[in-house]
Amino acid sequence: MTTTQLIALDLVTATATVACWLAAGVLAAGTLASGAPTDAAADAARRRRARHALALIASGILALLAQAAVVVLLSTRGWWFVQEKVVFALPVTLVATVAAALLAGPALVRIARGRSASGSRASVTTAVVSACAASVAGLAARQLVGYPLTLGAAATLLLLTTLATWLSYVILAGLGRRLLVGVAGLTALVVGASVGSAWLGDVAAPGSLAAAHAAHAGEAAAATTPAGSVVSVADLRTPAEASPTGDVKRFALTAQQQVVTLEGVGTVNAWSYGSVPGPEVRVTEGDLVEVTLANRDIGAGVTIHWHGYDVPNGEDGVAGVTQNAVLPGESFTYRFTADDPGTYWYHTHQASAEGVQRGLYGTLVVLPRGGIAEAVDLALPVHALGGALLMGDATTEQRRAVAAGARVRIRLINTDQVPRRFRVTGTAFEVAAVDGRDLNRPTAIEDRALRLPAGGRLDVTLSMPNSPVRVTTDASPRAGLTLSPGAAARSDTAIEPHDGPDLDLLGYGTPEAAAMPEGSGTVLASMVLDRLPRFRHGLPSVAYTVDGAVFPHIDSIEVTEGDVVRLTVANRGWETHPMHVHGHHVLVLSRNGVPASGSPLWLDTFDVQPGEVWEVAFLADNPGIWMDHCHNLDHAAEGMMMALRYRGVTTSFEQGGAHSNRSE
Repeated sequence: MTTTQLIALDLVTATATVACWLAAGVLAAGTLASGAPTDAAADAARRRRARHALALIASGILALLAQAAVVVLLSTRGWWFVQEKVVFALPVTLVATVAAALLAGPALVRIARGRSASGSRASVTTAVVSACAASVAGLAARQLVGYPLTLGAAATLLLLTTLATWLSYVILAGLGRRLLVGVAGLTALVVGASVGSAWLGDVAAPGSLAAAHAAHAGEAAAATTPAGSVVSVADLRTPAEASPTGDVKRFALTAQQQVVTLEGVGTVNAWSYGSVPGPEVRVTEGDLVEVTLANRDIGAGVTIHWHGYDVPNGEDGVAGVTQNAVLPGESFTYRFTADDPGTYWYHTHQASAEGVQRGLYGTLVVLPRGGIAEAVDLALPVHALGGALLMGDATTEQRRAVAAGARVRIRLINTDQVPRRFRVTGTAFEVAAVDGRDLNRPTAIEDRALRLPAGGRLDVTLSMPNSPVRVTTDASPRAGLTLSPGAAARSDTAIEPHDGPDLDLLGYGTPEAAAMPEGSGTVLASMVLDRLPRFRHGLPSVAYTVDGAVFPHIDSIEVTEGDVVRLTVANRGWETHPMHVHGHHVLVLSRNGVPASGSPLWLDTFDVQPGEVWEVAFLADNPGIWMDHCHNLDHAAEGMMMALRYRGVTTSFEQGGAHSNRSE
């Protein structure tokens, strides 16, 4: 079984345990409350209820045993999936189950055999209620608290289980209104205190970047630190006197509200950098890139984040972390040296869940200094807008003539929130690069779909045959690209996409000698992804969490320049999470415990699907404060965002404020 199936089975068995004990409690209370039977029919009904209650108790015990068996299996997939079950849910439910069986079982057996019950109605029924309360607490540990279950949360759940048991005994034993009100009030107080503490933790506790802000604000922090070891992100920029080995390439982008016309759809009110997609920034290795962003009328503000490009931190374009959002009438100039050839893209990182979806994106292509081997080079960003899907700048089939025998490179870029699948039909092809990094000796493949996570890129290369080649995506029956051999694109060709399985990039290409980064120290870190009830901005929500917390309260991963970071990411949830680390590429070491076996795979966006565990590594060689978040930008906006923070780096930029900075 898959990890996700085991997680689902665990929830089913836990819910079944609650249902069995709840029903058993109701029947036990009714059976014991009926008193001595007055006639044969009443006696038969009483015995029947007792047998049903016993059957439900037995079912509750079996459901608990099933829970234990599932947890044993799930534990082989990682501690992250079972921690709250092993340390709390199973032990507490087991103790309550044993007590209920010992107290309620004999009494119900006697009734089922037509004898008088042993023990009082209150104590027997309360024992069953206690087992029910314990199983509810176990379910709450899974679905409300999640990973990690802290000592405080466990103590609170245990206290509530005890109070629920006590309250039921007070009611059943008729111990008086005053005690009833007291116990009920104490229970309400614990619940209210728990909810209030969670709310205060959201609105009052400092965020994950508080230390970076405090260090910046306190002059004493710098005074007590060796000279030069404290630096602001505002100073981590490309020097004005930088001397490129290539040309200086200048671009001007204007963010604006724009009405665009999409074929087959009509007009759409978009936000853009002057066009949708934005103008392509295409440069050559060694060039100094200078991009001036002006905001004409996007009231929410904009930035430019160079997705996948490891620029200096001050050029990263994250509002509230590396700069203020650029408001209408303002401008900001980004400068960086193009020293990493490959396929990248750019987009706003100010309230990006809305901004990118509405059209604030474009492509960045860096050509190697000696050029590429392919005669035809096409960048195809894919984006959903206004109910249609754009491949490049078109919502319908594009046709292009390519000479037979010519080499072709197609740069597939997923700018959407969700994974997209692409198919190349009509010839064999290679995946030459992933996330801007070349693969080692990729092999020719056919009949394989290419699954591209949100934010990811794939470079596909092929030799043009004497027949048409088609590039399609599952996301649209209309958008696509057809390459036709000859001097003119032919319109009378129809190629049906193949239906092959997904290509597994972890086993693709040719292995080579160790690419594991080496550094002066090692940092071990983990991220456990989930979706849980939490407070966000003071309001209740079902948020996307990392280690049980939501941004800005997720602890940063702190590193020192030169460290090697080994990061383990586990997905306990039901949705895929394309995790994007700014400023760095990570080397994929393993997935679900199985080592990567193909070409070394360096990614800036790796897609952790439900139940998966990824282990990656990278060298901390780019000082700054870098966001690390899910690139389903809705998930980032709802909490799944944190920071990778270098010690000694500070920031003066904050969330909110006069620029209404929103880092997601």
